[in-house]
Amino acid sequence: MKLYMNPLSPNVRRVRLTAAVLQLQLQEKMLDFAKGEHKSPEYLALNPNGAVPTLVDGDFVLTESRAIMQYLVSKKPESSLLPRDEQARAGVTRWQFWDAAHFSPQLGTLTFEKIVKPMMGMGEPDQTKIKEAITSFLRFGAVLDNRLDGHDYVVGNAMTIADLTLASSLMYAKQTDAPLRNFPNIQSWFARISGTDAWQETDPR
Repeated sequence: MKLYMNPLSPNVRRVRLTAAVLQLQLQEKMLDFAKGEHKSPEYLALNPNGAVPTLVDGDFVLTESRAIMQYLVSKKPESSLLPRDEQARAGVTRWQFWDAAHFSPQLGTLTFEKIVKPMMGMGEPDQTKIKEAITSFLRFGAVLDNRLDGHDYVVGNAMTIADLTLASSLMYAKQTDAPLRNFPNIQSWFARISGTDAWQETDPR
């Protein structure tokens, strides 16, 4: 399987993290955003959004990081990363959707305004957007923190791709000064996930 990627992307981190936990080997194809390689006609034929990641498995092409995560787990169905119990599986998918709709966008805004714009010479950070993102992060962070109260993992008693999904959204939490100090349960849980060998292996440093 070939993965078109850039290691700085949290969406890519999700996929690489899942593969690392599953011990699946991916042939990684680095795309240089500064050179516009993600907008080349060849790549747009695979991913019309011009985004990463994209997985190619033979003739099958799959985009969207959370869908790719589920597909990778299907390669090792014995893994506990996506439970076989239908209700638990639905719970995992629910938190992946929740992350995409509510949690990840706030962290994405903070990353863009505080890291990407200065790095790419795109002007000063928009303080209004930063304030709005922090307000929303505090709202949705409280939901996740409450979910983790008394639980080591988001769904069930073992790590699933729900945990990997949400943790990857926090990839730049420290650099962007996201207010995690408000959420002790998230801090403990994130330390648990980020302390795994797979997390260390997929660090883009």
